[in-house]
Amino acid sequence: MTTTLSRRAVLVRGALALSATAFATGGFATGALAQAEIPVGWVLPLSGGSAAIGQQARTGVQIAVDQINAAGGIKAMGGAKLKLVFADSQSKPDIGSSETERLIQRENVAVIGGAFNSAVTFPATELAERYKTPWIVMGAVKDEITERNFKYVFRINNKATYDAREQLDAIDMLKTETGQGPKTLAIFYEGSDWGRSHAANVRKLAKERGYTLVLDEAAPPNQVDFSAQLLKIRAARPDALIAAFYTPDHLLLSRQLFEQQLNLPFGLHSVGGGTEDPSFYKAVSPKAVAYYFVQEDRQVDALQGEPLPEFVDVEKRFRDTLGYGMSAYGAQGFSVMYVIRDALERARSADRQALRDAIAATDLTSGPAMYVGYQRIKFDEQGQNTFAHGAISQNLNGQRRTVWPAASRAPDTKPAWPVPAFGARS
Repeated sequence: MTTTLSRRAVLVRGALALSATAFATGGFATGALAQAEIPVGWVLPLSGGSAAIGQQARTGVQIAVDQINAAGGIKAMGGAKLKLVFADSQSKPDIGSSETERLIQRENVAVIGGAFNSAVTFPATELAERYKTPWIVMGAVKDEITERNFKYVFRINNKATYDAREQLDAIDMLKTETGQGPKTLAIFYEGSDWGRSHAANVRKLAKERGYTLVLDEAAPPNQVDFSAQLLKIRAARPDALIAAFYTPDHLLLSRQLFEQQLNLPFGLHSVGGGTEDPSFYKAVSPKAVAYYFVQEDRQVDALQGEPLPEFVDVEKRFRDTLGYGMSAYGAQGFSVMYVIRDALERARSADRQALRDAIAATDLTSGPAMYVGYQRIKFDEQGQNTFAHGAISQNLNGQRRTVWPAASRAPDTKPAWPVPAFGARS
């Protein structure tokens, strides 16, 4: 009897010690001990204006986690499985922040991904930094997200500076190739963090490269009519228009541009957002988006072409789930999860500090994480992947074909430059 009681006392003391350790490290999910599940949080716009993109990212994330768990989980942690905990930001900064706090404080996640919208990601990552919880940004490009000397915030994709530079580089290249191009530009953009960040970079680069800005206009979210702004654009007569809008606003803009037959000699140049969303193209007439230039987060020809053998099942499941082919945002969600898996394997722990250190030391050049389309993922001291890049496509004969960089252009792709006027289109 004495022996049994002694053993029980030892077990009780051990359990109390384990509970104390878990409490001190922020809970069992972030402790360095082996565990059956590792909770991974994701903040995404699963409803509201960016819901289609949020669902694409979620699908890519889920496919990756199912693959990882089926392959034996995190082997360095005894086969621990990843457990996804999703939170819906509704594309609203306040909700995104409160959901981030819930994931950290109540769900006790080891790491967070998301949140696509810059206006949500910027304040939410500040909370993650305060709680010393690593966050890998997906989709959001506002420069300052990785310019605050934070230690727990990382981004695999372009920041806004890169996006704007790629747009201007493509315009400059087409000018060099043809001997003709725009002298005047207009910027029209959504008025939240993303649009304003992009406009600031275009403004700076346009001045440096000798372009004249004849219009610089922000629009509030979810506007129901762009007629007044389109009148301003028509009056300003820009040679080219640079636009930054999420899916609902870009649908409205495209329809009204087409209805008004507003000619832009060197085209409309959209920085991703709505014009990278497959659901956008299902909801708009191909004639309304003909000759659009789109800054793509991933070379669209690769997404729409034959998948690499190792990704056939990934792309089939994505299509079966959503009814259309893989998007850049689905690919980003998939890749972020493999970056997290790599960090967990190297950290051999889901402790938030150990995981943060492992993410900071990431240097990937092969494997599933590269599905996003980059040649390397490595973070600088601010947490930015400096090897991120995109491409510029043009919508030709109903297909988005890469036109920049020239080395990525297919032999049968010939950019339309200048863009045919509406009256001259077939």
